[in-house]
Formats: sequence, structure tokens, C-alpha cells
Amino acid sequence: KGTALLCSTKMFASLCISAVGFANNVAPSRMGASSIVMEQSKAVPFLPKPPLLDGTMAGGDFDPLNLAVSPSRLAFYRDAEIKHCRLAMLAAANWPLAELLNKPLAKLIGLPAITDLTNGRAPSIPNGGLYEVNAVFWFIVLAVGALAEIGEINPLDSEARLAGDLGFDPLGLWPKMSTAEKRTMQEKELANGRLAMFAIVAFVAEEFLSKNA
Repeated sequence: KGTALLCSTKMFASLCISAVGFANNVAPSRMGASSIVMEQSKAVPFLPKPPLLDGTMAGGDFDPLNLAVSPSRLAFYRDAEIKHCRLAMLAAANWPLAELLNKPLAKLIGLPAITDLTNGRAPSIPNGGLYEVNAVFWFIVLAVGALAEIGEINPLDSEARLAGDLGFDPLGLWPKMSTAEKRTMQEKELANGRLAMFAIVAFVAEEFLSKNA
């Protein structure tokens, strides 16, 4: 009986030591895997960080719906975002200028002011007045837009293949920048463009609801 008890005790001790060793070997790998899976998004802290938005691309990691399911889709969405950012920045700057300058410019060239028809508001779909704009102007706008889309594009940095790189740098600033400065410029363009998208929506909504400039 004593021998059997001693053998049983040794077997139990060996099993305990083996279990502890196995746990020590497995635990770090499991902790590492969970830390990768559970890394939180900086933009939306209560959601996991999108795997493709790892900081390589400027603009943060905001993708709560996980729309960027592949690198190609991510590049497509980023290119579309930059286009909308640039249009929004132009629109946000033009909106108040149209209200301030339409009347004096129209008077200067002897034409009726469109803002007289819109209670001083910028001509737009909700404010009206667009039908008063000369058709030649719309033709020029569409032609310039079409040429920009179908024209030959020589990117500033073809190797990096940056979204939104249309080769437009009339002052030649891009080649003179360091890598950090280029990244800062990309972040600033996106930040200002996103703010401009909110701003132009606010302009349109405020004037549509208040009926005043």
C-alpha cells in the first residue's frame, strides 16, 4: 500500500508540474494574440481597430463599419474621400464669397445679381437661383471636370502611389519636403477637408431652414 501511495503521489506531482509548464508556454502566445485582436481604435475607442488602418496611411483609423475589406477597397475609399475633401474646401470658401461678391460683380458687368432672387443667399439647389446661371458657364465647368478626370496624370510620387496624387504642385513644394513633412501635409489636407465637408453641410442646412443669408 505504501509503495502504491508513493507512486500515486509521484504521478500526481509530475502531472501538476507538466500542467504548470504547459500553461507557462501557452499563456504568453494567447496573451499576445488577444492583445492584437483586442487593440482598440483611436478614432472610436469602444471598437476594435480596423486591421488595414495600421497607421501606414494618413488620416487615422476611422472605419466603424469595416468597409475597407481589402487594400484595393481602402485605396478606392481614400481616393474618393480626398476628392470630396477638396471639393468641400472649395465649396466652403466659395459659399460666403458668392454671397458677398455676387451683387457688386454683377453690377460691375451690368448683369442682374442672382442673390437678389435668393434673399442674399448663395445660389444652390435648396436656395434656388441656379437656373439663372448662363448655360455657357455650366458647359465650361463640365468640360474642365471631364478633362481633369480623363486627362493624363503624372503623379508626384509614382512609387508611393498616394491616393489623391494628381501631380498638381505648381510651386514645386513636394520634392523639397522630408518624409515627416509630407506626412504632416497629408494629415492637414484630410483634417481640413473633413472639417470643410461638415461646414458646407452646415451652410446649406442653416440657410435652407432660416431662409436668410
